[in-house]
Amino acid sequence: MKKLKLIAGTLVLSAFLFTACDGLLDTTPKQSIDANEALTNAENVKSVLIGAYDAMGGGDLYGGWFLMMPDFLAADDEFDFSGTFFGPRQIWLKEQQYDNGNATGSWIDAYDAINITNSALDGLDLLEGDERDRVEGEAKFIRGMIYFDLIRLYATPYVAGGPNNQAGVPLVLTPTTSIDESSNIARSTVAEVYTQVINDLTDARDLLPNVNPVRSYYANSMVASAVLSRVYLQMEDYDNARIQADRVISSGNYSLTDTYADAFNNVENSSEDIFSMQVSAQDGANSLFVFYSADSRGDVDVNQSHLDEYEATDDRLDLIYADPDEAGVFRSGKWNNAVNGNVQQIRLAEMYLTRAEANYREGAPYVGADPIDDLNEVRDRVNLPTYTLPTDFDLNDILLERKLELMFEGQLLHDIKRTQRSVGARSYDDPKLVLPIPRREIDSNPNLCQNASYEGPPC
Repeated sequence: MKKLKLIAGTLVLSAFLFTACDGLLDTTPKQSIDANEALTNAENVKSVLIGAYDAMGGGDLYGGWFLMMPDFLAADDEFDFSGTFFGPRQIWLKEQQYDNGNATGSWIDAYDAINITNSALDGLDLLEGDERDRVEGEAKFIRGMIYFDLIRLYATPYVAGGPNNQAGVPLVLTPTTSIDESSNIARSTVAEVYTQVINDLTDARDLLPNVNPVRSYYANSMVASAVLSRVYLQMEDYDNARIQADRVISSGNYSLTDTYADAFNNVENSSEDIFSMQVSAQDGANSLFVFYSADSRGDVDVNQSHLDEYEATDDRLDLIYADPDEAGVFRSGKWNNAVNGNVQQIRLAEMYLTRAEANYREGAPYVGADPIDDLNEVRDRVNLPTYTLPTDFDLNDILLERKLELMFEGQLLHDIKRTQRSVGARSYDDPKLVLPIPRREIDSNPNLCQNASYEGPPC
């Protein structure tokens, strides 16, 4: 598998090197692009976009730690981290410092991926018609999705109805071509970052077709709507959350797999996958396998207190299994395929639960379906009794259903924060449930301020 190497320096008088392999989403090998040709024709721009997909699928982003870090921060009685790696243990204990390696690696890789998308957007004039729209839409989708996870991890929570003028993360919307004083960008506010995320994802939704014409697992309009539903839910904008979730469900592009287990450890996307990072023997990362699976390190020990949250007949329990080599230790089976197991980012089941919750909160007239029908779609698939009357459940039941359905997929912390619950004795707004701005960034950029509880200039 050859590497696609893009040297962007000739076009932008820079010496930066983007190294990307298109094997994440496209197994056709590409020849190296010479520096003199970088971003001088349409093929170069499309190759940069492939590089952005590859970057976002890395182990520090959506191939692993962008899902694991929020779950580790949310862990109370759900699981123990029994591994020896210092960085993950700090995060699980909520004792991370501003030089934590995992928090630093994810920050660096996120901004590298954003810079690649900015470069693709900078080359749009080399494209025409539908092709231009597609590249712009996919690049803005990637950028919007990354900024959404950055703001949720590295800033204090968005407050519905509030000014949200607390420090967010730096917004970089043009390619970084050299490092000088202008590179020292301050943190935008939480409100400004959320506005940018919505703008990017809305543009992506409106620019992209419902099915991507290049590869089915590239972003499309429905993928953008699915992530928008997450954004609106996080903002407690329940009407827009249910509208976007309903758009995905009603498209007919996706269907729940026959069994819960069928939704995971797949070589190719299942019918339920709205967006997944592609993993193969040649490329892609599945760091979750390393930490969750008994076939690897098996550092995440699922506790009995978590198992007790499931109803006895719940088929989701079948994906939590006893470690064959450690008596009394249980593992999650969602990430057991090391070589070819795609990493799901967003599934149809989540859309049903988002629409159910948003409709429940907003009340009738409902969008798409009654909350009871959406909950029963999810419950019936895992062999649970379906609800008969709307009085059979309440908001707490919906939130528990969401927790158990999406457990170990990186959503628990974000749900805790938006519903203002707690992690053990820690309130949802505890400063240790926010990652630090990395030390290397604080040391090199005098315009950055640090989150509460961490070393550095306070905001």
